[in-house]
Amino acid sequence: MTTPNDPYNQGNPQQGGYPQQGGYPQGGQPQGGYPQQGGYQPAPPLSHGEMAAPARPKSVDTAYLLWLVAAGLGILGSLIGFATAQAIAEETARSLNVDPALIGDASPSYGSIIFSLVIAVLWIVVVMQMRKGANWARILLTVLGGLAVLFGLLGLLAIGILFAVGFLGAIQALLNLVQLAAIVGGIIFMYKADANHYFKAS
Repeated sequence: MTTPNDPYNQGNPQQGGYPQQGGYPQGGQPQGGYPQQGGYQPAPPLSHGEMAAPARPKSVDTAYLLWLVAAGLGILGSLIGFATAQAIAEETARSLNVDPALIGDASPSYGSIIFSLVIAVLWIVVVMQMRKGANWARILLTVLGGLAVLFGLLGLLAIGILFAVGFLGAIQALLNLVQLAAIVGGIIFMYKADANHYFKAS
């Protein structure tokens, strides 16, 4: 029964009136599962898997190993080249019909060996950044590797001279060939489909 002071019969919810306090039933819990303040629930925290970096694919690990092999072969080749430089220069002079006495001392200085070692260390640092997913490192390795392959192929024109200077020259020639193969393989594996996804996600 309604009264003039209570036209909607709010004081008696059992007789078809509206519930008190904005629709909250007894017990203090809101209807419909909505929270009492604002009507919005905070977003759930990210899981550990969502926050973790993308998994490194096997192709990137393979490229990493190939680049390390190429760097190691480059260091070894530089050390052997320190011992074979004079013989290579004399053999080159004979093949060009030039007096070998005009060449003089063709052995590289210790400064050039140290410079080669510094370049190899920087190379390894860039390779490690590539393994972590740095796309700039992948691009830099591609450019430098492409140049190394180009000059290496030009050097193959004189590979007969390396074999002509003896055992160390033959070893140096074989190291150059394996290094070129490792560089080409490293570039190829860096651009496989799973590797592309890894660098984009990183």
